[in-house]
Amino acid sequence: MNRDLEVLTNLYKPYKISKSGKCTILNTMEGDYVVKGNTKIDYKYLYHYLHSRNFSYFPKLVDGSRASTNVFEYQEDLSIDTSQKALDLIHIVALLHSKTCYFKEITNDRYKQIFDDLKNNINYVKNYYNEWYESFIKEIYYTPSQYLFLRNYSLLYNAIAYVEAKTDAWFLRVKDQNKMRVCLIHNNLKLEHFLKNEEAYLISWEEYTFDTPVLDLFHFYQNEWMHIPFLEIFSAYQDDNTLLEEERLLLDILISIPMKIELGSNELENTRKIRELINYLSKSSKIVLNT
Repeated sequence: MNRDLEVLTNLYKPYKISKSGKCTILNTMEGDYVVKGNTKIDYKYLYHYLHSRNFSYFPKLVDGSRASTNVFEYQEDLSIDTSQKALDLIHIVALLHSKTCYFKEITNDRYKQIFDDLKNNINYVKNYYNEWYESFIKEIYYTPSQYLFLRNYSLLYNAIAYVEAKTDAWFLRVKDQNKMRVCLIHNNLKLEHFLKNEEAYLISWEEYTFDTPVLDLFHFYQNEWMHIPFLEIFSAYQDDNTLLEEERLLLDILISIPMKIELGSNELENTRKIRELINYLSKSSKIVLNT
């Protein structure tokens, strides 16, 4: 990329060069540009496909001819309320999904594979935290983190029982289906990957793929659950692009599986991590119960 950046600097003659994360910003008299290292994806193909589906909420690709860099038109991101920005983002994502969705024929074992993966994940987390419980309960004196964990263990127990039952119910619903609704998903939704000014722009498409829309919602939740009122976000998405019943059930399962945390030697940090786990379970439970 360094060689390309040198060539681009000579070409665009910027009066200012700055870094923003992994990107380089070139400020020129003709306009501002973002130089980003190239990836395995073909942005020209992606943008052409999105245009063909009447979806244009992405920054203009100025130059995609180089092997190691892409040049995009720079877009300023206005400072707006986090909740408002999240709502703006989810409306754009719902539009992306609705514009690109179709029903894909699948093999007989596709849903069985998803079911087995879910079960394996659930069993792993169940055994992981059961070992904590069995270890902590034997202690005569509890550390603050151990006490916090044991006092709230019922949240973990109930969450695992819920996802075990719902996973079985989900598989009974889909096991005889030979089609799955898929769409183009961004696959790495975060507030920082959404720019808002007079228009709206999704950026950082490097992980995009065609899969169930549930994954975009789940990844967005994983990335931003601490900062956003997701009950309203999921409701707004449903108003724009209603999930199928099996998709809604799968989303409930995914957000309800307890996250894995690891403890270390710092007791203050251990307590913080367990509090975060408890908050995640509580928030997920409220979303599931109210949707």
